[in-house]
Amino acid sequence: MKFLSISSIVSCHICPIRFILEQDNKPKNESEYYTIAKQISYHLGEEIDAYEIWDEIKTINPEISEDAHLQYSEWIKSCKTAKWPRTSQNDIKVSSKKMGIYGVVDRYFDSKPHLGLTRLSPAPETGIYKADRVRSALFSFCAKETLGINADEVILEYIPSAVTRTCKISPRDRREALLALKTARKILAGYVPVKNKTFPCENCYIKDKCTKGPVKLSDLL
Repeated sequence: MKFLSISSIVSCHICPIRFILEQDNKPKNESEYYTIAKQISYHLGEEIDAYEIWDEIKTINPEISEDAHLQYSEWIKSCKTAKWPRTSQNDIKVSSKKMGIYGVVDRYFDSKPHLGLTRLSPAPETGIYKADRVRSALFSFCAKETLGINADEVILEYIPSAVTRTCKISPRDRREALLALKTARKILAGYVPVKNKTFPCENCYIKDKCTKGPVKLSDLL
C-alpha cells in the first residue's frame, strides 16, 4: 500500500481534481510565506525577537523578497502580542500503517491538546475551516499509532492572524477524512473524478491548469 501525505488527502477533500494536478505540479521549493510562518512557529510560547527570527529566515532563504519582509513585519507584530502555549518538541513525524498515511506535527505539547498545526491562512471569522478539521482528524489517526495518544483535540495556529483555535474532532470530521482518503486511493487506481459546482474553483491556485471535464490521472502525468 502506497503511503499518502496528509496534505495530499486534504487536497483531495477540497477538490479531487486538485489532488490529481498536484501529483505532477509539486513545487520544488517551499513558498516564502511558508518559510516565514514555519520559522515564527519555532519561537511561539517564548520571548519573540523579531530581528533574530528574520535573520534565521534570511539564512534559510537568502533570496527572500522585500514583499515577504513586509508581510513578515505584519505577522510578527501580531504574534508578539498574542498568547501561545510553549512547545516541548517541533516537527514530529507521525504515520498510520493501518491507513497508509503520514505527516509532520509542527508543535507538540506535554499537556492536552498535544498536537499543534501551523497554518498559513488567516483564521476564519468563527470556527475552523472544514479542510483543517479533516486535517486534524487525519493527524489524530497518526498520533494514536505513532505516539500512543488519543488526540481528540488539535490546536490550529493561524500565524497571519495570530489566532489559535482548538479543533474538537467529531465523528463527521473522521468520516470526511476517511472519505477523502478513499477517494484519493480510487483516483490512484484509475477512478476519474467529475468536476462539479461545489469545488472551490475561483480561489484555487492551480485553476489555470484545470480542465472542464472528467480527467484521468494518466492524462495529466
